[in-house]
Amino acid sequence: MSNQLSKKQLWNFSIRYALTAQACQNYETMQSCAVIYAMGPYLEKLYGDNPELLKEKFKAHFQFFNCQTFFGAAIIAAALAIEETKSEDATAVATAIKTSLMGPFSGIGDALFNTMPKVIFAALSAYAAIEGSFMTGAILMLVFTPVMIFLRQKIIELGYYKGAEIITEHQDQLNNIREAISVLGIIVVGALIATTVKVTTPLTITAGESVQNIQSLLDSIFPALLPAVATWLVYKGLDMKGMNTVRMVWVIIVVVMVLSVAQIIA
Repeated sequence: MSNQLSKKQLWNFSIRYALTAQACQNYETMQSCAVIYAMGPYLEKLYGDNPELLKEKFKAHFQFFNCQTFFGAAIIAAALAIEETKSEDATAVATAIKTSLMGPFSGIGDALFNTMPKVIFAALSAYAAIEGSFMTGAILMLVFTPVMIFLRQKIIELGYYKGAEIITEHQDQLNNIREAISVLGIIVVGALIATTVKVTTPLTITAGESVQNIQSLLDSIFPALLPAVATWLVYKGLDMKGMNTVRMVWVIIVVVMVLSVAQIIA
């Protein structure tokens, strides 16, 4: 299936993402607002005749996404190209690609476009100014911006025009990658819970002269059980109507204070 967007339309897509990627963030999903704002008009053209399916597409893409903006736009463009195939698992593949690439590409993008060029061009401009060539420094900095915009657009075009090939030519591999990413994600989340969520109890069980620490007993049966339970409760709590992350933080603070005073948790 050939791509449906012209370079002019892709430029408009690029502008929409550039205007909102760093200006419209939230703690729960980071740059997802920019993702929907950039992809939205084109998803409506693709799936506008099926409102329920379009709603599902929007919900699927309104998930956590955070990436250096150059490569982030390219990843979103690739996801849009995959959506254009209208295959049954297009959205699943597109979201898997977003999830798997945003981390590695952030590191690459930050080094290539956020750090090195600015340092190099700024240093050259400053040195030229010290030598008395003020215009040379100004010209270098003026050249920097259009060069970066040009490179950014080329990266986006690469992501978009090659994005459809990912699903049409490498379907089986992508299914395997998606499953592997899902498993890896569960493993990472589990490891993070065990290592970063600190919930223990000082409660003990006394039987005659024998005293058994409940925490030691739990650790011998199910290590990190309390952190897992606490995480599950928070996760379920966030599904409650009217609940958001800020309110949940206050709930956690109050509950922890009460349970700590009651010496139920430490």
